[in-house]
Amino acid sequence: MQSFKSLLIISSILVLISCSKDGYGPNEVNLGSSNSYNPQSSDYGNTSSTTTPVSQYSLTVSAGVGGTVSTLGGTYNDGATVSITATPSDGYEFAGWNGSNSSSSTITITINSNTSIEALFNQVQTTETTSLDTSVFNSELIDFNYYLHSSLPEEWITEFNTIMNKLESTIPAKKRDGFPETMNIYAWSNSVPSPYTDPSGNTMQGASISGNGTDFWMVLEIPNDEFTNNSSHRYSVIAHEYFHVYQHSLSPAFSIGSDGEFSNPNAMDVKWLIEGSAATFESIYIQENYGINYFEEGQAWGVQDDVLSDPASYEYFSKEDNNYANSVFMILALVKELENVGFSTEKAFQSIFKVYWEQDPKNSDWKNKFEEVFTIDVDTFYESLSNYSTDMSVIYPSSSITVQNIINDNTDIAQLNTETTSTETTSTETTSTETTSSTYNITVTAQNSSDYTLSGSDQNGNVSGNDPSISAKVGDTLSFNVNSPGHDFFIIINSNGGFISTNLPSGVSNNGTANGTVTWTPSEAGTYYYICEFHPAMIGTITITQ
Repeated sequence: MQSFKSLLIISSILVLISCSKDGYGPNEVNLGSSNSYNPQSSDYGNTSSTTTPVSQYSLTVSAGVGGTVSTLGGTYNDGATVSITATPSDGYEFAGWNGSNSSSSTITITINSNTSIEALFNQVQTTETTSLDTSVFNSELIDFNYYLHSSLPEEWITEFNTIMNKLESTIPAKKRDGFPETMNIYAWSNSVPSPYTDPSGNTMQGASISGNGTDFWMVLEIPNDEFTNNSSHRYSVIAHEYFHVYQHSLSPAFSIGSDGEFSNPNAMDVKWLIEGSAATFESIYIQENYGINYFEEGQAWGVQDDVLSDPASYEYFSKEDNNYANSVFMILALVKELENVGFSTEKAFQSIFKVYWEQDPKNSDWKNKFEEVFTIDVDTFYESLSNYSTDMSVIYPSSSITVQNIINDNTDIAQLNTETTSTETTSTETTSTETTSSTYNITVTAQNSSDYTLSGSDQNGNVSGNDPSISAKVGDTLSFNVNSPGHDFFIIINSNGGFISTNLPSGVSNNGTANGTVTWTPSEAGTYYYICEFHPAMIGTITITQ
C-alpha cells in the first residue's frame, strides 16, 4: 500500500500599519492644513466651513508558500470594500485564510480597521509521477505528515524533504504495535512566535519527539541565526530527531514516558546511550552528506573531565551535557572498546545504533542487555574510560564511514582469542602453546594536512580511508609503506605526549619518515597512535591486544 506525505504551510504573520502624524491618533490621517477655510466676499456674509478628516486603514495581504494573491493591499478609506482572490501554484491547493473564516478562494472584505490577511495553501498529495522517490514508502513504514511553516526558507524546506527521504530509505522506522502509525512533524523558524500547539493546548518549543501516551509528534524549532550563519545544526537536528523515531520503532520501552531518573523500571532512561547515539548518528550523517566534521564543529569542545572519572553520572538527564558532547564521547569510546574485542567499526556502530535497541533494554535490565550485545559489561567499560583523554579528536570515526554501511553490515564479530596449538604432554609436563603471528602491510599517503589516507589490512580485515583505526595483537608486525612528503609519520604512545623518546614505543624502525617503510612488532598491549609531526589533526589509533 502506497503512503504519502502531506505538507501544510501555516503562517502567523500579523502586520499592523498605522498612519499617525502631528498628534493624530492611529486611525486618523492629517489630510491637509489644520486651519478651516473661511471665504470672505462682499457678496456674502461671513461663513465658516470645516473639512472633516476621513479615517483610513491599512490592508496587508500575503500568500503562504504554494500560491499567490490578486492584491498585496494598501491604504483604504473607512468602509471601503476590497475583493481578494487566492490562486494556488502547480502542485498546491487553496487551504483557507489566516485572518478570515471564509473557505472561498475569493473573498470581499470591508475595511474598518488595520487588517492583515494571508492565503494558505496545501501541497497536493505526492503521486508516483512526481520526482519524489516513493519507492521507499510502503505500508510497513511510519507515515509522516509535514507541517512546515512559511517562516522557513525555501532551501531548508527542500533540504528537509531530501533528508527525510534519505533517512527513511536508509534506516526505515517501521510501524509496530503500541506506537502510532502516523507522526506529524512541526517545523518553523523562531523568527516568529511558535505557531503550533500540542494536543493539550501547550505551545510547542525546541526540538524533540514529544508524546502524551497516545500520540507522538516531532518538533523542530530552528533558531533563525542558524540560517544566518549557515549552521550545520539546522540540518543535523532533522537527522537527530528522526533517529529517536527509529529508536521508538525498535524498542517499546523507549516509548514509555518517564522522568529521566529511572523511576519507572519498564521505561528506558540512560541518557548517554539514548542521546549519545542520536547525536553521534547526526554527526556521521552530516559528515557523510555534507563533508563537515560535526564532531569537531558541534561537540568536541564540550567534553568534561568527569566523563573519565565519573561516567555513570551521564546516565541521568539531570546531568549537564552541553550539546550531548560527553554522551557522544562515551559512544565513540565504546566503539573503540568494541573494536578491541573484535568488532569492525561498522559492526560496532550497528550494535549501538540498532542491535542494542532491538533488545528493548529497560531501566531494570539495560546493563544485562549491554553485556549481551557488546560482550563487555558496563562497569568494565566505565573503568576503561580512565585510560582516555578528553580529546575527542583522538577517537573520531573515519570520514569514509557511511550510515548505509553501518546499518547493512553483515560481518561476524571476530574472535580475538589467541590462536594456540597444544602439544602432547606427560603428567609431569606443563601444557605449552604456540602463538600464530601475522604481518600486515598498510600504505600511507597524504593529500592534505588534515588526514592520512591508509589502505591495507589489519587483524579485523581491510583498512582504508582517512585516519582509520588499526588493530593487531602482540607479536604481529605492522609495516607502514609511507609516501607523504611534508608529513613525517610517527608512532607514539600518548596522543598529547609529543615526540620525545619516552613517548616513542620501542622496536619501531624508521619512525618519523615521510618516505619509506615504518615497521613495528609491538611487544606490549595497549592503545597507541600514528600521527604527523607537524599536523596534529592527522592522527589515528593503533590498538594492540594480547
